[in-house]
Amino acid sequence: MISAAEDLVKSHFAKLRVDPSHDWHHVHRVRQMSIWLSRCPSLPSQPDMITLELAALFHDMADAKYDPTASARTLLSPFLSRYPQILEEEQVNLIIRIVENVSWSKDQKRRAERQKREAAGLEETAEERERTKWEESCSELACVSDADRLDAIGSMGILRVAAFSGAKDRPLHIPPANPAGDSVPPAEQGEGYNSSAIAHFHDKLLKLRGERLRTETAKQEAERRQMMMKSFLDELDLEWQIADQGAQLAILEG
Repeated sequence: MISAAEDLVKSHFAKLRVDPSHDWHHVHRVRQMSIWLSRCPSLPSQPDMITLELAALFHDMADAKYDPTASARTLLSPFLSRYPQILEEEQVNLIIRIVENVSWSKDQKRRAERQKREAAGLEETAEERERTKWEESCSELACVSDADRLDAIGSMGILRVAAFSGAKDRPLHIPPANPAGDSVPPAEQGEGYNSSAIAHFHDKLLKLRGERLRTETAKQEAERRQMMMKSFLDELDLEWQIADQGAQLAILEG
C-alpha cells in the first residue's frame, strides 16, 4: 500500500507539474522527518504509524498553490477505500483531516481568527473548541505539521525559496533602500521588496520556531536551522554592502 501511495503522489505531481520546492523529494523528506518526530517524548500519545506515514505522503496533494479547486477527500478517498483490510474508517478520516489542516496558511488564518475573537471578548463556538482539542491531541498532525515546517527552514528552506521564486518569476533580492544596507524589516526597503524571496524569510520562515511548532524535538531542530538562515541572510547583506559601497567608492575616486 505504501508503494502504491508513493506512486499516486508522484503521478499527481507530474500532472500538476509542480516546481522543485514542492516535489516528490520534499514529500519524502517530510515523510522521513515525520517518522523521526514520532519518537518525540512530548507527544500526547504514540502516533498510529500507518496513519502518520500516509498523511505525510499525501500532505501536499490538495495544495491550493498548485490546484485551487483540489479537495483532499475527493483525491484520496478512492485510493484509501481500496484497503479496508488495512485501514479502518477512522484512520481514513484522520488521514484526510490532517491533509486538510496541515498547511501554514490555514494555521495562520485560524490563529488570526482566534486572536480577533479573544480581542473581542468572544468565546469559542463548540466547533472551534472541538478543533482546538483535536489539534492539541492529534500526535499524527503534530509530527506531519512540524516535519513540513522544518523542511521550510535551514539550508533546504533556502533552496526551496529560491526554487519557488524562480518558478513564480519572483525576484530573489531587492537592494535595501536604507543607508545601512539592512534587509531586515522595518528598515526602509527598495521598491518590490515585499514580493521578493528575501522578504519571504522575514514574513514566514524566521517565524517557524517556538510555539509555531508542536513537538519539543522539532523546536530544538528549528533553532539550529534558524541560526543557519540568519547566517545566510547576514552574509547576503554583507555581499550587497561590499558591492554597493565598493561601487560608490570607485565612482568617487573616479
